[in-house]
Amino acid sequence: MTMYLVIGAATAAILAMVIWLHGQQRAAIERMDDRLAHLMAGLTLLTDTTETGLRDVAMELGRVSAAKAEPAPKSRAVTQRRVTSAVKSGRKVRDIAATEGVSEGEVRLHLKMDKARKERANHASVR
Repeated sequence: MTMYLVIGAATAAILAMVIWLHGQQRAAIERMDDRLAHLMAGLTLLTDTTETGLRDVAMELGRVSAAKAEPAPKSRAVTQRRVTSAVKSGRKVRDIAATEGVSEGEVRLHLKMDKARKERANHASVR
């Protein structure tokens, strides 16, 4: 009989511990659910704020760009003449690019185009 009492007491203790652990796990899961809900709410707020901010920036950029009148594009021939004369006067490609507001590669392209135009003119006069 005492053996049954010991086994019964041990079983009751184990059962009590299992019930207590189950309660602890359920509480931890509920806390995790609450934290996840807060995280999702924060993420939603961040997403909405970002979308609104980007939309406002895009609208402002559109407003500002529409307000400025586009300058008339420079004639390619005029730009090419200025670039060629600047090179003949001894200016460096970097300085010409800064003055014209174009890249150094574009200055070099203007120079090559001018050279090709002169070569075509020479070939046409030889015929």
